[in-house]
Amino acid sequence: MRRAVILLPLLLGGCSCERHPAADAPGAAATAATAVAEATGSTDAATVAPLGPAPLSAVAAGAEDEGVVVRHYLNALARGDHAAADAFWSGGRTASHADDAVLRQLLSQPEPSRVLSLRMDTEVPIARDQAQPSRLREVPVRIRVMTADGPLRYQGGYRLQPRPDASGWEIHGASVQPVLD
Repeated sequence: MRRAVILLPLLLGGCSCERHPAADAPGAAATAATAVAEATGSTDAATVAPLGPAPLSAVAAGAEDEGVVVRHYLNALARGDHAAADAFWSGGRTASHADDAVLRQLLSQPEPSRVLSLRMDTEVPIARDQAQPSRLREVPVRIRVMTADGPLRYQGGYRLQPRPDASGWEIHGASVQPVLD
């Protein structure tokens, strides 16, 4: 019984050797801000933002993400603007035999009334290399094209790499196939 009475205050009050980060945080933050201000030569420690890890990216900070690049490419194909669509590919043109040739052919037909609508869903890009930051990405896609003959579905992915000047992403390969219902 006496043991329970002795342990009860320890359980309720906690241990005095315990650190309480909430109490230490204001002083630590002020010390860190002062150290940063001294290192950068700033006189006002309050205006200095805390330094954190910079996000890694293989392209420029303002560049469009991979999914947006694929969407713009498919929109250019749907509009029939092949020059604009080819500009999204590495070297400004598709490979001799693009792996999305079936989709390109469908969207390139001279009868614009054949394609009634196009819906594309892109998923989160997947890193396809071990580099940090990743320089090879794949954007999984699901595409539904409504034609005069009925709906057609395609599934696969577009592989992207940084442009040589690192200004954004460019497509260097595709693997898009029809899906049978």
